[in-house]
Amino acid sequence: MVATAELGPLEMRVLGLVERRRTATVGDVLAELEREGEALAYTTVMTVLARLHDKGVIRRRRDGRRFVYSAARGSELLKARIVKRLRSSLFPGRGTAPLTALLDASELSRDDLRELRRWVDARLKAKGE
Repeated sequence: MVATAELGPLEMRVLGLVERRRTATVGDVLAELEREGEALAYTTVMTVLARLHDKGVIRRRRDGRRFVYSAARGSELLKARIVKRLRSSLFPGRGTAPLTALLDASELSRDDLRELRRWVDARLKAKGE
């Protein structure tokens, strides 16, 4: 698995898009990026996906003349390492500060907040509370 420092911002964004869709082609990723206001060339997206594949972060299978990409095993671990690295870099020794910063900076809906509450409640239950 690739080190977190070896993934650039665009690679992380593309990885997130592929994971969200479960499977994606270059065209799928390009269309999603365009919907989000990012204008990139087809070849740029193709190169990013190829690099992610070469780094072992995503896998691909041939479907006719194109590749279909999906997250490789271990991508969850990679994301956890990225978050841990951000936390230690931006919030050293500050416990819940990254979570509260995210809550303050995000425009979370009531449903998003309820989902977070369910997640926290499940973690507390797992810890015996």
